[in-house]
Amino acid sequence: MLTSIKKSLAKSTLISMGIRISIVVMVMSLLSYFHILDNLKQQTLDKLESYIMERAQKESAIFKLAEDNHTTFKQAFLELWPERKIANANPRFDQLFENAGNGTLRLIPATFLGLERSHTSASDYKGESRWISGFIGKGTPVTSNEFRNRALLSYDLVDQFAHAWSNRFANTYVSLPEGVNIVYWPYLNWAVGANSDLDIPKEEWVYIANKEHNPERKSVWTGLYYDQTADEWMVSCETPVDDENGQHLINIGHDILLNSVFQRVFDDHLEGAHNFIMREDGRLIAHPLYVNQIREANGLLAIAELADEQIASQYQSILASINHHGRKPQIIDDDKSNAFIAIAPIQGPDWYFVTVYPKSLLATPAQKTAQFIFILGLISLVVELFMLYLVLLKKVLDPMRQFEAASKLVSKGEYDLHSTLADVNNRRDEVGRLSLAMLSMADRIYQQNHSMEETIKLRTNELEKAKEMAEQQARTDPLTGLANRRSFFELGSYALETAKREALDLAIIMLDLDKFKMINDEYGHAVGDVVLKEVANTLTISIRASDICARLGGEEFAILLCNTDLHGAALVAEKIRTSLSMIVISANEEKIQFTASFGVAQLANTSEQLDDLLKLADERLYQAKNSGRNRVVTQ
Repeated sequence: MLTSIKKSLAKSTLISMGIRISIVVMVMSLLSYFHILDNLKQQTLDKLESYIMERAQKESAIFKLAEDNHTTFKQAFLELWPERKIANANPRFDQLFENAGNGTLRLIPATFLGLERSHTSASDYKGESRWISGFIGKGTPVTSNEFRNRALLSYDLVDQFAHAWSNRFANTYVSLPEGVNIVYWPYLNWAVGANSDLDIPKEEWVYIANKEHNPERKSVWTGLYYDQTADEWMVSCETPVDDENGQHLINIGHDILLNSVFQRVFDDHLEGAHNFIMREDGRLIAHPLYVNQIREANGLLAIAELADEQIASQYQSILASINHHGRKPQIIDDDKSNAFIAIAPIQGPDWYFVTVYPKSLLATPAQKTAQFIFILGLISLVVELFMLYLVLLKKVLDPMRQFEAASKLVSKGEYDLHSTLADVNNRRDEVGRLSLAMLSMADRIYQQNHSMEETIKLRTNELEKAKEMAEQQARTDPLTGLANRRSFFELGSYALETAKREALDLAIIMLDLDKFKMINDEYGHAVGDVVLKEVANTLTISIRASDICARLGGEEFAILLCNTDLHGAALVAEKIRTSLSMIVISANEEKIQFTASFGVAQLANTSEQLDDLLKLADERLYQAKNSGRNRVVTQ
């Protein structure tokens, strides 16, 4: 009878404990699943928000730079136009533009092949003009002095700015609303290929900037198009320039090459996700699955034209979110496509950068982990029921409490579970394996989060480096490493005002290599570049750290000497002249030597500006040239 009672009691206890422990295992597995899923979801949304904002900012950089360039160009044009519009344009216009014999005018070939710039004032840009072509269409008012001056000033400013911008932009051009286009495009003579019947005002890159299509008079962007000649996707930025009376004078233009941008969109994505670019009106700009269709449609492919219900549904969700939240970075929880859709506007064109992150990337690992925990829990249940008589409390309830604590730590974003699971981590039974599984799961989650953070940090550093490089290149002559003309005027103007304010001496040296064109013609431009670099090195070691040295253009250089009078500057110039005359360069088994002529001027009164000093030094430089070269002239 006692044995029967014991057996009944053991059975009921095992059944009761079995039911309870089974419930505990299932609840723990379910809680672990939702804790992990919720934690992964929140962390993924945070990382996705940072990623989409960083990517949109990165892809916006080139478009923002184009608009900034246009602002600089526009300011320069409007500053010069009041004086230039009343000048006599006929002699220079007839010199630069020739009749093509078909009712059109073109810039002379020398402006593309290489033309020595004229020097009429101290502020003129000097050196050699190159890679510029121009087209004046039929029916334009070519006899108008004002029209001719607009064309000439456009040519001069394209010549001044375009070369410095060519490292980031394929070309720089100016169009006149009457039917003129002046283009800087290295190695591509655009005007030669222009048909005589070309009606420029009807081209999209011209009419989008007129007052009818652009009443706000701001920078506007063309649609996406594919250029067969360049084998590149492009989009053009156009900025209108009006005078104070509202007359439409010119349009400033850049073509942006997009192949590298699109490839970066396709290749640089979060694991398991994909990126694409679209316009708010539904036009698909770039998508890894529809590259050929976009090319066949010449960039005019609408999402509605695709037999893809998923992307159409995603577009409707995006459009609804934009209408509700406005044009700003945002993340959409899209149940129809079972994905998170992150969007951010790209500055410039009316584009959006989109990342589609499937929710299955979160649910699958959480589900597998919960299933694994549940299976191990059942195995533990069988073992613990067998050992219930001896170690029921110690062997079952305590480990389960530790697993629960570990799950809560994971749900809070804390993944170091070693101390929490220390009591069961070294056990060799199912409980120990369950502990190792949870540790492995926590380590994988931590590694994934750490990897995503490192990726975002790396992308941010790359963006900062690209920004620093662009700023450095904008102020440095790429051949010699010296300051360029723009940087020289910025630093020099500051130094000039400091000298005036503190009553310090200030002197300037201008030097120009003698017969440099002969070196280029006889030995080639590569040798000429070596000469320019040697000159730059000599100047650098011959001046103080406080002095400002720049290459103004071609073979002309300038040095601004702080706290130095005319006599001291003349000594420095003579020292440099002597050093340059002793340099020997080998080329084509010949020894080449060269000389330079110098003009030196000193700040005489507080009314003088940097242009005045440059003009005075330049006049003395020409005296040195006319006096036989290879000499220093101070008066």
